[in-house]
Amino acid sequence: MPILDTGLLINRERRRTASLRITVMNRGRQQASAGIQVYTIATEAAASMDSKLVNSDQVGGGYGKLVMRRLAIVELQPVGYSSGTFTVQHEVRELDQFGVSITANGLAAGEVFATMAEVDDQGEVIAQHNLQVMSSLMDEMMHAYVANHTGHTVTVIQTATNTRVATIPFPIGSSPRQLDFTPNGREVLVTCQGDKTVKIINTLTHSIAGEITFPVGAVPLAVAVSRNSGKAYVTTMVEDYIVVIDTETRSLMKLISLPSGSDPVAVAIAPDGQKAYCCLINKSCIAVIDTITHTIVSTIKLPHGAKPSAIAFTPDGEIAYVTDVQFERVYAIRTSSQAITATIKLDTGNDPQKLVITPDGALAYVASRGGDEIVVINLSRNEILTRIELPAGSNTSDIAITADGLKVYVTILTFGYVAVIEVASQLPIAILPTGSFPSGVAISPILLD
Repeated sequence: MPILDTGLLINRERRRTASLRITVMNRGRQQASAGIQVYTIATEAAASMDSKLVNSDQVGGGYGKLVMRRLAIVELQPVGYSSGTFTVQHEVRELDQFGVSITANGLAAGEVFATMAEVDDQGEVIAQHNLQVMSSLMDEMMHAYVANHTGHTVTVIQTATNTRVATIPFPIGSSPRQLDFTPNGREVLVTCQGDKTVKIINTLTHSIAGEITFPVGAVPLAVAVSRNSGKAYVTTMVEDYIVVIDTETRSLMKLISLPSGSDPVAVAIAPDGQKAYCCLINKSCIAVIDTITHTIVSTIKLPHGAKPSAIAFTPDGEIAYVTDVQFERVYAIRTSSQAITATIKLDTGNDPQKLVITPDGALAYVASRGGDEIVVINLSRNEILTRIELPAGSNTSDIAITADGLKVYVTILTFGYVAVIEVASQLPIAILPTGSFPSGVAISPILLD
């Protein structure tokens, strides 16, 4: 996961740089992602530019601290596509120092190329820079966070070496269940069913940095954070609504009512960030929510009696895959028409739980609680490719994939560990003890700050 950087540059007094024109290009044959940020040295001018985009903990350290400003996280299609190139302009005339850093991600991360042009007030280019790859071991910064439900802890695993680097204690009785990262990877939101809160972990310190208390009677379960807006969507048991959280202010924005008795068990955000899809396990349908108006705009009906348990999208957002624990199937749903285009039948007793799709959109990995296995689906054919056997009685729950698409992490409830699957060989390569009843796992996205 390379980082491309200009280094810290000094702005001129004469023919001053007014803005930066930053261009990133994917020259590979696979998809890639790029996180673009501008940084400067902490000053009053830097801090006053836009308080929402400046990390106050960095500015608060005083002069000499870097202030990072996130401009965009973009998906880059393979070479030959117009969407394989992205350009953004950012004003810097008030800054005496500035730099640009780009974190590349995905299968074509090593093929991402970036340039930055300094532009004056007349729109003329003063200087042109090719961003250089930093000699940084980015993998060392990537972590898997595992929620141990009855152990009341979160285990932090370094994905490069598969070693445990921290255990974060939670209050006794909090019962952490599921988790997701904010877009810049700086925080993890953890749903806690025991004390009915969402706790916030600082990923730099591996410690609890805050919490959000839910309304009386609501029990938080699933959580998904939008990469585009940073809003978090949390399903609730008992009360049947979705809570929308502003992760910047750490406050509740809205409660989206769902049909009574629907039991929303899973939620996912479409890649473009415009819709949230919620599995209503007791209503045999998917509620589609507009993330701007925060209203239900449509309902995708599944076969009568179906119990949708999880949902995941292909990288282009064209197809949503939904697991059904009642009929033990996986449905492929075209998001434009909301029609089921394929049905993948699983073995009897499979009990499919969560699923994850590789960054290139080629494969889906389905955690089979009843079958003690991971079912691998070829998405180009919508057929089962192989099955990865797990120990009898494993009781799998959650599943996640690294940003480079090389490794899959599966929580094993019964035995208190996470199994690591190598995508290339489709074999388990590590067993990592975590804690009692590991029920949720999430892996770092692009780190920007």
